[in-house]
Amino acid sequence: MTLLLKTESHGIVEAGFYAAFTAFARLGEYSFATRHLCEVVQYFAENNAAHGTSIIRYDLNTFWEKSQQHQQKIILALLEQAQQSTLTALKESNLERKLEQWQTEFQFESGNEDVYNGEIIPVTISEQEQSIKIGKYIISSSEFGGMAYYLAHGGFFGWGDNIPEFAEVTMRSMQSSKRELYREIRLDLITTKKHSN
Repeated sequence: MTLLLKTESHGIVEAGFYAAFTAFARLGEYSFATRHLCEVVQYFAENNAAHGTSIIRYDLNTFWEKSQQHQQKIILALLEQAQQSTLTALKESNLERKLEQWQTEFQFESGNEDVYNGEIIPVTISEQEQSIKIGKYIISSSEFGGMAYYLAHGGFFGWGDNIPEFAEVTMRSMQSSKRELYREIRLDLITTKKHSN
């Protein structure tokens, strides 16, 4: 589910989710908690005068490890469920709900960002809102809007029936925002909605 993102500063970079591991998203050499990146999108959508904020970015290697741990966790959970002997025990294990939660959310312990090689980087919108700078990457407003939609939508295949609340809020905030930054993606969303009706 890699998103090839065209940046103005570094050409085309790999972005988007780590395969099926959607708790984190990447942008070139950066890795972010998906929720945090969506919160930045929402913040700018709801605050027309805001042109700057910050976000914690993480080391890519740390989160390739987290992706592998995520896969191992799923395998163990499936093995445990396979050992359940009764239908009641299977229902009580609530595996499907656990898998959904692990997939979309990662629980950070407060003040523990250093453990994950976290670093606060600036996020700034250009004066005319034609681009946004996330750390060292400069992205046009249309490309950023596309990336924001991709994240809120749950990648190319979508969240299915299990849309995280933060993703729903992010999508609504982009649709209702009057910012120039989101103009193109807002028009795309309106067009898509008309065609689907």
